[in-house]
Amino acid sequence: MDLFRLVLVVLVTTGVVVAILLFEKRRAEGIRRDTGRMAEGRDPGRDEDDPPAG
Repeated sequence: MDLFRLVLVVLVTTGVVVAILLFEKRRAEGIRRDTGRMAEGRDPGRDEDDPPAG
């Protein structure tokens, strides 16, 4: 494997890892927000400015 291919593989792998970490960070923040709402007794799937269901 020549140097160009090695550098390319490392860059692509790094890009994939960064993309996964960014996606998981947003997902983790959503989970943290929803569990906080559940602990307060609020509906986790609804925003505060949404009209009440029913």
